[in-house]
Amino acid sequence: MPKKPPSLLGILAIAAALLIGGAVSAQDIQIVDLRGQLVILDKPADRVLLGEGRYLTALAMLTRDPVSRVAGMLKDFETLDPDGFSRFVEAYPALADIPTYGETSADSVNLESALALKPDVAILGLSGHGPNAASAHALEVLTAAGVPVIFIDFLDNPIVNTPRSMRILGQVLGLQAEAEDFVTFYEDEVRKVTARMVMYSGPRPTVFLDVRAGLSTECCFTTANGMLASLIEAAGGRNIAKSALPDTTGLLKPEFVIASNPEIYIGTAVGSRSRGWTPGGPIVLGAGIDEVLARRSLISATLRPDIASLGAIDTGKAYGIWHHFTNSPMNVYALQKFATWLHPELFADLDPEKTKAALMSRLLPVRMDGVYAIGSQPFTENNSEQNQ
Repeated sequence: MPKKPPSLLGILAIAAALLIGGAVSAQDIQIVDLRGQLVILDKPADRVLLGEGRYLTALAMLTRDPVSRVAGMLKDFETLDPDGFSRFVEAYPALADIPTYGETSADSVNLESALALKPDVAILGLSGHGPNAASAHALEVLTAAGVPVIFIDFLDNPIVNTPRSMRILGQVLGLQAEAEDFVTFYEDEVRKVTARMVMYSGPRPTVFLDVRAGLSTECCFTTANGMLASLIEAAGGRNIAKSALPDTTGLLKPEFVIASNPEIYIGTAVGSRSRGWTPGGPIVLGAGIDEVLARRSLISATLRPDIASLGAIDTGKAYGIWHHFTNSPMNVYALQKFATWLHPELFADLDPEKTKAALMSRLLPVRMDGVYAIGSQPFTENNSEQNQ
């Protein structure tokens, strides 16, 4: 696939560097990140500081040895997705010894510890759990210490920014060919949904996205824009939170959710097998999770007060999706699952499980097999793959 020509922003950034900083060597790696800033590296990075530990999955899409390139990371991967993290440790025992410089939030970051790791570059998200574009002090400290900061994004605008972010990671790691291969695959799979929706003029079902369903009894935390909400919209759904919340995320009043009577219910799964599951707890999906536990946890989450009264629960249009697709290049699988749930007839020939298998093969030797999406109705020949 031919590379796209540089954007006007990229051309201007490079021109500015030439005027201000002198000539750029032909061997230098010129990166325009997702904040539009030009970063020049004299060689691929050997020691990368990850703004979120879960970015390790993105690195693993490009190389069979992602851990050796990581100088340090936050503990979000281990803390928020212990089942997936343990699979990575099985494949890469050295991961257990990778230093951490914070827990699961930007406020927990220890900048002295981060600098002591002597990273070649810091990879941060535009937003998210770790230090990000809003972390002014962290950016000042890293920049003053001579650590280039490069921004990527799988969270705010996943369909647009996932290909851009993977290309940036390819440049940082010297894996441009591998990045282009992934981007080609990703964009082909995205088009299987978006190209069809462009031509579609029929009804778009209403959706309630129950974020971290079952983690607490409180109702109803959700996402209005970005993250999985943007994938629901791209797949042809109408998110009931979009017109009700002034911010990206927030609480909807149970009365509003009930009155909206969404046609589709989707809960995001933050539970794990390693921590155990009890009825009424969060939905459990992800690495190592079987269909029985996945469906049982989904049904239990839908029996919560307020949620249980929704019509979508009675009609069998209740689904669960792995929460960590919110910040992963594997988000294309979630997009395809949403499409089959929202428009089963329009996407009757779409095979998200084939897409998931292709994604998982790129992660080898890490074995991330498991159920990542589930419906409340068990699979039958008459109800097809949509509810799996």
